[in-house]
Amino acid sequence: MRTQYLSILLGMTATATATMLSAVPARAASLTCEAGNIFDYSSVQFIKTRPLSSNNCLRLFGERVGATDPDPQGFVAYGFAHIEMSLNSPNNPAPYYAAGIDFSPENLPGARQAATLLDDITGFGNFATFLTSNNITADRIGFSFGAKDRDFTKALNLGEDINGKNYFSSPNSTLEERIYSANPDEVESFLVLDGNKFITFGYSDIYSFLEYGATREPDDDTEAIISNPFNAFKVAGLNGLSNGLADAFLADLRGNKIQLVSEDAGVVPDFVSVSDPFGPLDPIVSIRFPVQLRIVNVPEPSITIGFLGLGLLAFGSRLKNKNRHRC
Repeated sequence: MRTQYLSILLGMTATATATMLSAVPARAASLTCEAGNIFDYSSVQFIKTRPLSSNNCLRLFGERVGATDPDPQGFVAYGFAHIEMSLNSPNNPAPYYAAGIDFSPENLPGARQAATLLDDITGFGNFATFLTSNNITADRIGFSFGAKDRDFTKALNLGEDINGKNYFSSPNSTLEERIYSANPDEVESFLVLDGNKFITFGYSDIYSFLEYGATREPDDDTEAIISNPFNAFKVAGLNGLSNGLADAFLADLRGNKIQLVSEDAGVVPDFVSVSDPFGPLDPIVSIRFPVQLRIVNVPEPSITIGFLGLGLLAFGSRLKNKNRHRC
């Protein structure tokens, strides 16, 4: 049977046939959070955001195992945007929207989150200790994102879908860079305990990097999804375990921010749904989601400006002294 490959939102590559994928195994905990070991960011030209170094990360993973999976996870890409033109790309329409599978237009029974926490935590000492002390297993923690009012057209999207503005692509390059954005007041991302939100996150555009490799086959493709650093907030009105878990999470941040980083290679979809009722949102493609939430240290703009001001003052002082010596 002939197989056609579709370009999938946020840097994924998809095939029009459903494919069964095995879960990513948990890795041994390390002292630092890895990034760049799958995707090479040195070829990225137009988007400036990169993964920041971190010693604190939560690793999560989600996938959809077929059409009847009782616990579908991962994220969905849906709707058609521009036609791919990058070298070795499948030259199919790029997806226009992205959301966690629990925000899918399919309204899937059992869909509750995009990814589940793996038992592989680096740093996050307070958070990890609270989990252990309260016998909370990692699989009770999840992450997702989507439109707050479940209006599927308000999810992260390619905006005007203009090359050079919303995405960057050329037939002479194997790399395509994409920017997915939305109205910050209309989308949300969050952590859940047993399906109940305990941490919500501030807004960031999402940047997708698709490297199509040396051939048109997906085996040599690599993809990355990253965000700008964003804030974390405790959900109001919590009590019990959720309250304590939120406090532990924020205690680990110590005023720093969170960055989302996802890297994968040779990805094909978990499942593809094409249904007339979805109309312009078709096709809806479910994609596995390996992701890290990393604590990163980002100077506040006022501090950065202050340092810049001090540098200019120092430069001005040196210039005056130099001019005095010339007199």
